[in-house]
Amino acid sequence: MKIGIVGKGGVGKTTTSALLCQVYARRGQRVLAVDTDSNPNLALSLGLSPDDADRVPVLPRSLVVGTGNGAITPADLLRDYGVATPSSVTLLNAMAITQAGAG
Repeated sequence: MKIGIVGKGGVGKTTTSALLCQVYARRGQRVLAVDTDSNPNLALSLGLSPDDADRVPVLPRSLVVGTGNGAITPADLLRDYGVATPSSVTLLNAMAITQAGAG
């Protein structure tokens, strides 16, 4: 199953996403959360400390926009970029804005 949460800013997408992830994880489902927000905060909502959230790696742009050579497997992707959270959810950060105009 795949669930996508979209909408305008400030409507509770991160909160809704975290709650859904936590419900499915508590039910014993394997859950992968992909935070595509330019200001990613899902890590905090899934129980990571601010310092740990800052250390979640961001997927390289080539993987996000599909310009890579396809050499990375899903297992490699999770191993290299996935972070286990206290909520038993694996988190991937798909993007982050690090400077003005970078988005």
